[in-house]
Amino acid sequence: MNQKARNPETRIGRLAGAALSRSALAAGCALVAWLVIFGPPVAGRMIAFAPIASSTGGPAPARPRAARPAAEAKTLEMSADESLADALNRAGLDAEEAGAAATALADEFDIVNPHPGLALSLEVAPAAGGSGNRRLVSLSLSPTDEARLRLSRDADGVLRVGRVEAPVVVEPTMVQGAVEGSLYLSLVGKGITPGMAAQVAGLFGRRLDLARDIVSGDRFRLVFEQPRRAGGPAPAPPELVYAELTARPGLVRFYRAASDGAGQADFVDGAWGPSPAPLLLRTPVAGARLTSLFGPRLHPILGYSRMHQGVDFAAPTGSPVLAAGDGVVEEARWAGGYGRWLKIRHASGLETGYAHLSAWAVAITPGARVRQGQVVAYVGSTGLATGPHLHFEVFSAGLRVDPRAAERNGDDGRSPGDGGAFRARKASIDATVASLGAVCSGAENGSPCGG
Repeated sequence: MNQKARNPETRIGRLAGAALSRSALAAGCALVAWLVIFGPPVAGRMIAFAPIASSTGGPAPARPRAARPAAEAKTLEMSADESLADALNRAGLDAEEAGAAATALADEFDIVNPHPGLALSLEVAPAAGGSGNRRLVSLSLSPTDEARLRLSRDADGVLRVGRVEAPVVVEPTMVQGAVEGSLYLSLVGKGITPGMAAQVAGLFGRRLDLARDIVSGDRFRLVFEQPRRAGGPAPAPPELVYAELTARPGLVRFYRAASDGAGQADFVDGAWGPSPAPLLLRTPVAGARLTSLFGPRLHPILGYSRMHQGVDFAAPTGSPVLAAGDGVVEEARWAGGYGRWLKIRHASGLETGYAHLSAWAVAITPGARVRQGQVVAYVGSTGLATGPHLHFEVFSAGLRVDPRAAERNGDDGRSPGDGGAFRARKASIDATVASLGAVCSGAENGSPCGG
């Protein structure tokens, strides 16, 4: 038998040696080629070989992506002579990018006219391609106090506009003080607007004779609800929700409520609850004193006795005259010796007349509807009058009657809400009054103790 065949281990060893020789030769050739191309290694330099795709066909590891340039935040104010696109151009955007941003906001904002002082908050980043241009990432601005606009890019790079309404909060405030001569003038002296002061006087006139029942030293407290937006002015004037007066006849309180399904605001007497309001006010002028009663008297100008067919209230010129009750204006004209004259038709066949006026209130014309306590005119001395005062008359079935006797006849059929709703509303307002009262005790002004 052949020696090679008799010793298989020897043959295998030879084959393995040959394979190793060929591998070494290949490695040597590769090393020689590398040295020819790149030169010999230098001291201190590491040689790194890139990974080679595996022989199994697996993917080579992905190369790391270059980091996207970070957005830069900018804030600037628009000047008095630039449009929105001009301001964005000043912020570093080119004309095309600034125009696209302005167009995207065109439906929400006046992009043409200047808005001096309007703050713009931007985020910009370098545009792709290394052009050196800036690309808008986002833009925020508040052109009004009601909302904030935000322009930003979606995943597809399209500019989208978002609108965020500014939240409205309601802050209660209290105004309190003492009557000094006239309730109306005392309220105005505390910073209450003349119109609101007249409204408050009209409320108390439902229960009290403003000319006789209120004296200096009587105390009043009013609570208002003021809508506010953070960082902006009040979006609406304050609303009166509670009025309190401690007078000679006792404590009188009125609470704001809703009188009908349309939400028409009215006030409920805290003592009576949601019962019908009295038809006529006792005193239809704020800050007045009674000077002449119904009946025969010596006329101060004509010099002879004649029937005085109403009552007179002395008050400064311009003092608000209040509608004695809900109704419709019948006449607003010049009436000879009565001067400027106003006549209102009420329920139950009653009418009221107001004479010697200096002026009628805005929109008081024949056919206009008025509410009890609404300012309808102003005290004057037109016609036959010795000085500023209101001559007040009441008609029943077309005949003049004593206003002092007719003032409480009937009711206007107006009942502000049901008992349950009123009790819930009253409890909420009482809690607010108690809280503000504790804070404002001994204080005449300062938030939340206005006035």
